[in-house]
Amino acid sequence: MPGWRPAMEGATPFFACAAEPRFPYCLHVPARRREGPAPLLVAVHGSDRRPEALRDLCVPLSERTGAVVLAPLFAIGSTAPDDEPGYKFGLFRGLRYDHALLAMVEDAARRVDLATDRFALAGYSGGGQFALRFLLLQPHRLHAVSIGAPGYVTLLDPTLPWWAGTEDFAAVFGHAPDLAAMRRVAVHLVVGEGDTETEVIRVPPGHPLWVRGAEAQGPTRIARIEALAASLRAAGIDAVLDRVPGVGHSGEGTFPAVEAFLEPRLAA
Repeated sequence: MPGWRPAMEGATPFFACAAEPRFPYCLHVPARRREGPAPLLVAVHGSDRRPEALRDLCVPLSERTGAVVLAPLFAIGSTAPDDEPGYKFGLFRGLRYDHALLAMVEDAARRVDLATDRFALAGYSGGGQFALRFLLLQPHRLHAVSIGAPGYVTLLDPTLPWWAGTEDFAAVFGHAPDLAAMRRVAVHLVVGEGDTETEVIRVPPGHPLWVRGAEAQGPTRIARIEALAASLRAAGIDAVLDRVPGVGHSGEGTFPAVEAFLEPRLAA
């Protein structure tokens, strides 16, 4: 219908990002809005790529805080047939996925009045990997980040190559990690106490993602997130780690801890 525009309240359709149309996004715009630009929560899907389900999980938090939720879709095959893990690592096949997300944020701000200088970011599993690498690459754009049960973590370790560590971070990305900016971000780490599966996150030599030190943090997501917490804290970053009892590898099961961390920061 000529001239039709979607209502910018509640759950929206998917929008193509003008600057990066390979990666669409959807929004939830709360009914109760504050005056001025709304706070923004970016919620990044895991390997299952169900951004609408993740957005809908965030609706009560959105309505309580007045924050707009943006849920991107990093579809498989957008850059190459083998790009399933690409978005999790920040850079893959020459594409900077952090830049793609920032393009979506700017696109959304042309549709809804958003505070985009600094926003909150949350992701679980594959989305947790994205959130971690975005923190390393763009800390000045975040005021809070929740990193949930990443299978593969990057430590602030200058003796290990990217992605296991930061030895060649400057060579890969053109700048060193900005630790001062990272210290200004409220950092949350979360994992289920029962998240003990190991086989799916193995990275043995010969694996397409293998680098030296890929499995140095331990065999489980629990061991790896604890190693990440220790690495961040050693760099002066005050990371909160929640281990949720009675929960395995479940973004929905750990989400109450994410809400409890993010709500006061979105509502402030």
